Amino acid sequence: MHCPVCDSDMRSRSLLSHYSFKPFRVCPDCHAKYTTDPKTRRRQIPIVILALLSLGLTFVVHSKGLGWLLPAVVSYIVLWAYVGYVLSKMTYVRYTKQDR
Repeated sequence: MHCPVCDSDMRSRSLLSHYSFKPFRVCPDCHAKYTTDPKTRRRQIPIVILALLSLGLTFVVHSKGLGWLLPAVVSYIVLWAYVGYVLSKMTYVRYTKQDR
C-alpha cells in the first residue's frame, strides 16, 4: 500500500483511525487525502451480493438440511476468492470532493 502522492510505504504505519468513517484516508507522512479508484468501488458491489447469497444459503442449510451444504460452501469459496482478487487489484488515488 503506497501513498498516491508521496509514494511512501504505509503498510506498517498507523493510518489515522479517526478517519475510518470518512470517504478518504490520510497518509501519515505527507498528510494527503486519498481514496480507492472508481473501478475498485465498482468491484466491491459483487462482494455484497455474494455475501448475502452465502448468508442466505447458510440459513437454508440450517432450515432445509445438509443437502444445501455444498452450495453454501462453494458460495463462501467464491466469495473469499473474489475478495482476494479485489484486494489484489485495489489502487489508490488522490481524494477530491467529486469522489463522493
